[in-house]
Amino acid sequence: MKSWSLGFVLLCSALWGSSAVAQQVPRFNIEATCRAAQPLTAEDRNPYQSCMRDETEAQRQLEGMWSGAAAAQRDTCASEAQIGGTPSYVDMLTCLQIAQGVAPTNQRRKRTP
Repeated sequence: MKSWSLGFVLLCSALWGSSAVAQQVPRFNIEATCRAAQPLTAEDRNPYQSCMRDETEAQRQLEGMWSGAAAAQRDTCASEAQIGGTPSYVDMLTCLQIAQGVAPTNQRRKRTP
């Protein structure tokens, strides 16, 4: 009986721990993504800085809405945001907003593959 109780406690702890991790926005290396950024207009003199600003703002917005999103939406959007090898919080935020039926925020920069 004691071994069953211990097993149950360990299982519940593992499930609670994995649930807590799933509640966090995935961490991307946006510096690497932004190093590959290309200017979008002739006025875009520093595409790296513009990209970092947009990605940081998208990450901040995701932090506020991530735990309230359905797990399936989070999983889908996190996967889609990494397609092509350049992970993007802007892409993930747009995906999640569309999945939730919210009009996407007006991001100045749109990532190119």
